[in-house]
Amino acid sequence: MIDKLKKHLLYGGIDKKEFDQVRKPISEANHKALRYWSLLVSCFWIYCLVMSFFADDYKMCRPAYIISLASCVLIYLCTRFIMPRFPNALVLLKYLFRLSLIGGGIGIAVCQWNVRSLTLFAVAIISPSIFIDSTISSLIAHCSALVLYILLGANTIHPDIFYWGMNNYILFSVFGLLIGNSLNKQRYERNVYAEYEKKLAEAQKRYANYDRMTGLKNRHAYEDMLLQIRNNPPAEFCIVMADINGLKVTNDTIGHDAGDELLIGASECLSSAFEGIDTIYRIGGDEFCVIMEGSAEKAEHYIERLEELASKWRGHIVNGVSISTGLASSKNHDDVKSVFAEADQKMYESKRDHYTKLGNDRRIYRRY
Repeated sequence: MIDKLKKHLLYGGIDKKEFDQVRKPISEANHKALRYWSLLVSCFWIYCLVMSFFADDYKMCRPAYIISLASCVLIYLCTRFIMPRFPNALVLLKYLFRLSLIGGGIGIAVCQWNVRSLTLFAVAIISPSIFIDSTISSLIAHCSALVLYILLGANTIHPDIFYWGMNNYILFSVFGLLIGNSLNKQRYERNVYAEYEKKLAEAQKRYANYDRMTGLKNRHAYEDMLLQIRNNPPAEFCIVMADINGLKVTNDTIGHDAGDELLIGASECLSSAFEGIDTIYRIGGDEFCVIMEGSAEKAEHYIERLEELASKWRGHIVNGVSISTGLASSKNHDDVKSVFAEADQKMYESKRDHYTKLGNDRRIYRRY
C-alpha cells in the first residue's frame, strides 16, 4: 500500500525505473507546454484586463489580472532565454506558473466573491492537468495556493464566505488532484510505451546494419556506403581490405568455436586500430573492409597499429590471429570500383606472401 502510494505521489503512478527512463522526453514536453501555456494565459489576462476598463464587474479584479499577467510574461521570457542555458530551472518555473494561475483565480475570488465558486473550480481542476507531472508537485502547488488564499482573504472577506470559499477550494483541489493523477499516469505510460517503441526501432535498425557476432557494420551497411561514395565521393579516401589467415583450417581442425573466436578477435583488433572510425565492415565470412577519408600515409599508420595489436592478441582457444591487408587510395583512380579492386588485389598478394612464408604455396582464387 505504501509503495503504491509512493508511486502515485512521486512517479506518476509508474515504476521509478520507467519514470527515470522517460524523464528527458517528459521534461522536453513540459518545457514546450510551459512556453505555450504561459503565452496563452498571458493573452487571457490581457483580455480580462481590457474588459476591466469597460465593465464595472471586472474593475475589482484588476490587481489580480495585472499581477498574474506580469508573472506569465516573465515565465514565458524565461522559457525562451533562461531555460535553454539552465534546463533545471523548469521545476521552479512550473511551480511559479501554476501558483500564478491558481493565485490569479484566488485573487479574483477574493476581489469578487460572486464568481468565487466558478473561479475556484476552474483553477483547481485545470492546474494539475497542464503538465505531465507527479502528484506531489500538484499537491505542493495547491497547498501554496491555499496559503495564498488564507493570506489574501482572511482580513478582506466575511468569515462565513471566507470559510465557505476555503472549503470549496479544498474540495475542488482534491478532485483536481485525482483527475490530474489519472491523466498523468496515462500520459507517463504513453511516454514509456513510446520510449520502448523508440528503442525497439533503434535495435531493429542496428540489427539491419550491424553484424551480430562482431559488432561491426555488415554488408548491408557497406553497400549503402558504397552508394554514398559513388554519388558523392570525398576529395580523397582510402580503402583497406582485411582477411583472416587460416580461418578455414581453424574451423576444420579445432572447431567453429575457435573460428568464431578468431572472427571476434580480428574485429576487436580492427576496432581498436581504427579507433574513431565507424566505417568498418564485415563484408564476408572472414573478410573486412575499412573505408576512411584521408591519405594513404594516414591509413598506413592505422594498418601498422592493426598489425601490432594482432600480434599481441590471444584468445581462450586460439593463441593468435593473423590478418592480411590491402590498401588503396582514390588519389590515382578515376572511379570507386577501381579503388576497391586495387585494395582487394593487394590484400590477396599479402595473403599469398603469408602462406609462402609458412611454406604452404596455396593458390588463391579471386572471387571475380
